[in-house]
Amino acid sequence: MSDNRSQERKKHYISHKESREIAKENSQKIRYFEKRKKRRVKPEEYVTEMKDDKNLVEFDDLHTFFFSDAGTVKAVNGVTFSVPAGSTVGVVGESGCGKSVTSLSLMQLVQAPSGQIVSGSIRFRADMFKLDSRGRKIPVYESEVDENGVEKFKLDARGRKIIKKNELGGNTYEMVTEVVDIAKMPTEAMRTIRGREISMIFQEPMTSLNPVFTIGNQLDEVGKLHIQGISKARVKERSIEMLKLVGIADPEGVYKKYPHELSGGMRQRVMIAIALLCNPKLIVADEPTTALDVTIQAQILDLLREIKGKINGSIMLITHDLGVVAEMADYVVVMYAGKVIEMGTAEDIFDRPLHPYTIGLQKSKPTVDQTADSLYCIPGFVPNPINMPNYCYFRDRCERCKAECSGDYPEFIQVTPTHKVACYLYKDGESAKEEKNG
Repeated sequence: MSDNRSQERKKHYISHKESREIAKENSQKIRYFEKRKKRRVKPEEYVTEMKDDKNLVEFDDLHTFFFSDAGTVKAVNGVTFSVPAGSTVGVVGESGCGKSVTSLSLMQLVQAPSGQIVSGSIRFRADMFKLDSRGRKIPVYESEVDENGVEKFKLDARGRKIIKKNELGGNTYEMVTEVVDIAKMPTEAMRTIRGREISMIFQEPMTSLNPVFTIGNQLDEVGKLHIQGISKARVKERSIEMLKLVGIADPEGVYKKYPHELSGGMRQRVMIAIALLCNPKLIVADEPTTALDVTIQAQILDLLREIKGKINGSIMLITHDLGVVAEMADYVVVMYAGKVIEMGTAEDIFDRPLHPYTIGLQKSKPTVDQTADSLYCIPGFVPNPINMPNYCYFRDRCERCKAECSGDYPEFIQVTPTHKVACYLYKDGESAKEEKNG
């Protein structure tokens, strides 16, 4: 009996020697990845091509790990999905399933040095600055036609060519559309994309906004950083424009206030204004309605839907609220323990869910016509991300587990042109067809 107890105890503890070996190995890996991010490379090393030209973002076998003293935490362990241009993709799953780490990997904001993108690709279609032979941006100058019909550059009082202003009030430069692999980009190159082409609405605005700076200061900082050549007056004007756009009644007053002087809904609107200031192609919304009451949630979702149409961009919506996803998303990606287990259109996932985990998530959501005394709860717990099993991660919690589930992790099965699932129940495709027809 005592031997069994000691064996059970050893499963949950590591020796001092094992801890030292893990720390040494982690240190070597971290140095390698940090050095890789700081390297100076030519754009050709991270410029690539999309598998499908209709997509704005493609995650391809992405692995993002955290190197801890207890072992390697595989937070994102082989994620593959895409965000089509002009669409809203909802990423759902329990807390700790890798949703936020996937979005932080896209932004290159994973908490370093312990957190690193280990392998895989994140392809993004970006508008990059065109550079001359010296590596400098090429400005676009204002021109006019003289009385002889000859086009000439406009000159200022000092005889210098005047750079043309863009719609945001900054300088216009020659641009080129390229597909870049964010997972391979050095940090310096990523700064030209993050905030300008991709922006993020963070989960908790009170911790994301700096309490010692006014709302205006924090909005202006984004404009000054990402809009080249913008004046102080124009950046303030742009900040107030964005506060108006997100539905704040007194934008001039809110511009002068501090975060603690605003309500939760107002702070979330400010976060959205910061994210939209540079007209990004992609908005990553990480739990944008968490901790807000139902009426404010509805307002924020309406606002996101309206803004998406105005900027003609895409939204990657991360949430555990299936009601929000059903209302907002065109496509849905279901994640569990760092992997995608099912994906399809919103109609596929909500009307014809296949994976037992997806079905369990939907059963656990309360509905108006529900007569049960208690909500359904998926049995068991998410496996330890440090020592992940070789078999299906959901096997020990699954009520429909088969003998095959003890084998290798299941591959994705294409059920319909838009619907995929990773489950042995649909290995031959027949079970899925029967359920869909039924």
